[in-house]
Amino acid sequence: MPRLAACTRRFFGAALLGLLTAGTAAAAPPRADTTQVRALLHQGQDLLRAGQHEAAQPLLQQARSLAHRLQFAPGEIEGLRVLGKAELVHGNFADARTYLSQAVALARRTPGQPGLADVLLTLGQVANEQDDYPGALLACEEALRLYHAHGALHNEARTRNGLGIIYSSRGDFPRALAMLLPALRQSQQLQDSALQANCLSNLGSVYFRHNEFREARKYFEQALPLVRRSPEKSTLADCLTNLAATHQQLGELPQADALYQEAIAVSEQAGERAQLGVVLSDYAQLQTEQKRLPAAQATLERARALLENSGDTGTLAATLVALGQLHQKLGHPAEAEAQARRALALATPIHDWSVLETAGQLLASLLKQRGEFRQALAYTEQAHAAHDTLFTQSKAEEMGRLQGDFQLSQERARAQVLARTGEAQQQRLQAQQRQLWGLGLGLAVVAAAGLALWRLNRLLGHKNQQIEQQRAELTELNATKDRLFSIIGHDLRGPLHSLHAFVELLGGPPLPPAKLSQYTQRLTRTLDHTLALLENLLNWAALQMRASAPPRPENLALAGLVEENIGLLTAAAEAAQVTLTHCLTGDERAWADPAAVRLVLRNLLANAIKFTPAGGTVGVSATREDGGWQLAVADTGRGLPTPTPHQPLRPDALERRVGEAGQARSTGLGLLLSRDMAARTGGQLWVASAGPGQGTTFTLSLPVAEQPAAYARLEG
Repeated sequence: MPRLAACTRRFFGAALLGLLTAGTAAAAPPRADTTQVRALLHQGQDLLRAGQHEAAQPLLQQARSLAHRLQFAPGEIEGLRVLGKAELVHGNFADARTYLSQAVALARRTPGQPGLADVLLTLGQVANEQDDYPGALLACEEALRLYHAHGALHNEARTRNGLGIIYSSRGDFPRALAMLLPALRQSQQLQDSALQANCLSNLGSVYFRHNEFREARKYFEQALPLVRRSPEKSTLADCLTNLAATHQQLGELPQADALYQEAIAVSEQAGERAQLGVVLSDYAQLQTEQKRLPAAQATLERARALLENSGDTGTLAATLVALGQLHQKLGHPAEAEAQARRALALATPIHDWSVLETAGQLLASLLKQRGEFRQALAYTEQAHAAHDTLFTQSKAEEMGRLQGDFQLSQERARAQVLARTGEAQQQRLQAQQRQLWGLGLGLAVVAAAGLALWRLNRLLGHKNQQIEQQRAELTELNATKDRLFSIIGHDLRGPLHSLHAFVELLGGPPLPPAKLSQYTQRLTRTLDHTLALLENLLNWAALQMRASAPPRPENLALAGLVEENIGLLTAAAEAAQVTLTHCLTGDERAWADPAAVRLVLRNLLANAIKFTPAGGTVGVSATREDGGWQLAVADTGRGLPTPTPHQPLRPDALERRVGEAGQARSTGLGLLLSRDMAARTGGQLWVASAGPGQGTTFTLSLPVAEQPAAYARLEG
């Protein structure tokens, strides 16, 4: 995904490149006393296009000052805009914004507002480079309205393309598509192949970010022939790399390998060291996926050397942590630790949470193998904090996406209402004209009026149905909100009171060590329970409000997923003195969504540990019955209050109980979320217990996925 973000920003810049020489100064009526201003502006722009920034600056400043003395507002506005554009190209965003803000203010108070659209569009580009998306949207949307009003189709298409990039950066995919698709049609109408390639590549990037890889592949493949005709080798390398990444996500590894090789060759020809380093880093991921570990190591080492002085700290950090993971697989723990520590040092100042999480997990694993459990715990906590931040950002993006869907549907509904109103008015005018044609056409007029009334009645009925449907959806969302607030108010109030009481104790007289240790352990259990509850609440709320992505089933190896979740919960099990085991052979493959199965399995294992006394065991097994896999989590805990035969799980029928060793009372939300997620991925949850003290077994039924020959060869 970082590759696509870099490419879209470059495409936004390319879309605005043609505006360097655009402006309204040339369109103003020629005057004798403004000839020198125009000549200075022309000379300055020629120097900028030739890359001579230092030589262009004095000429542009002179043109601006002369235009100000002559009260030649269009020339002064154009001078300020080109000065701002020059500072933008050289990365001086603060100076660029100062010049452009002065140009906007001058254009607004000048009759006719000359050059305002061009200045706003350049200002939007500066805001986008500074990650000021609200400011970029405000400027570009006003520029789009002005271009549309003036019939400037080419600039309108470029502005739509830039707005699509900004919306995509904010995670608002519906609005991004609503801008990029018309921009593509306009570029095709204008026969502008460069702009058309930009729009196609940006559409592919939007679908890639939204995990719609087949749609992304379609647009990247359409862009590639157009990009090949461009002299910009860096743009071609980007397009090849994005298409390769899309094939890789779709499991089309031979096609991805060939495209990566071509992207590497193009980058080498262009002499782009930083870009070559990024392409090599991406290609190493494919080599690792193909289990070509020595080749992947050599590729990563070459990428690291190229990225050392490139200024792309984020990509360098990601490359280092990937190199560390590879060294761990190859049995080089010392080298793996060195790379992970350096990646952590680079990622911390720039808040690259993904690298912080991965590097922290790698260091924790290496230190745990050496027996340094205290330091391993510190890195594990750091990785969990980074994961929580990524999780929060993901949920915020999903909520923004949902809000964008709703706003876009509202705008479409308003447009449809306006279209129907115009159609009805047109029909009434036609009816009045027909009445003036004479008494001989009276019958035809009556028939037409009746038809119009019948159609209007149908439209009103359809509109009423839409209103009722929206009212029902709002009622459902309001009920969901009330239920969520009820759970939050009931189950979070207690832990927060405990935390408040503990803090008050710390502020009082010193506590005995034994009592302080007892309170600390109790507070730790309370906070662990609260964090688990918050995660379940967020997942459940996203599921109920339809903000989660649709299930994406795949050929899933259950043994690996079970081992992953047992590894995550081993520390909790050791603290509770509970043994975790499994007896899966590795041949169990199901057709299911990995994220859904992972969430269900984690909740079932956490519940089993919570209600199993010290010395007990929790075991995971899998059997094939009735054409599906039965993945069972069985514990030797307290069991259910009454004997319960094997039956579908109904979370509301189970009583909420206090866990072992004083753990917090269960909320029931985890089982409710697990049941809903199991249903979404095509499975079902079952429960069985022989009674009090006899343990409990929760079973997740999943469809069977036949093992393809390719998997068998790879694992053999």
